[in-house]
Formats: sequence, C-alpha cells, structure tokens
Amino acid sequence: MADGTKNILTGVVIVVVGALLGSFIGGFIGHAFPEGAVHDLFSKEISAGLEPTQLDLRVVEVTFGCLLKFNVPSVIGIFLSAYLFRSFFK
Repeated sequence: MADGTKNILTGVVIVVVGALLGSFIGGFIGHAFPEGAVHDLFSKEISAGLEPTQLDLRVVEVTFGCLLKFNVPSVIGIFLSAYLFRSFFK
C-alpha cells in the first residue's frame, strides 16, 4: 500500500474511532447529569453535510448523502484518539 493511501486510511480510522469514543462519552454524560448547563454542553450537536437525496432513474434508484454530526465529546474523542495513536505508534 502506498504511503499516501496509508496516511489517509490512518486518518480516517483515527477520526472514526475518536468520534465513536466521544459519542459514547457524550451519551454517558447526557444520562449521568440532569438537565442543565453541563448536560446541554455535552449533548448539543452541530450537523454539517448533505441530507439524503434520492435519484430515481426508473430502472435504478440511488440515494446520495453524507451527514456529519459533531458534539463537544466527539471532538475531544478525536483529539484523544490522535494523541493515543501518536504515542503508541511513533
């Protein structure tokens, strides 16, 4: 595998693992804390991307779309994942 492809794949894995870790932490904090400032900070999401759109060609129907949802814990998880990856695989 070429170095460029390996770097891109590594970056994608870091972002996905970090986002999943952050989502888990955010869900836990959202359930652990009652309604209030902390709950709102960790459960508020920012969405960016394209909503699913359908293209019907009568023979084939295709759905396009990509939506990214970030919150504070997912961003923290991405940075934590990148830090751990760098410290283990120098």
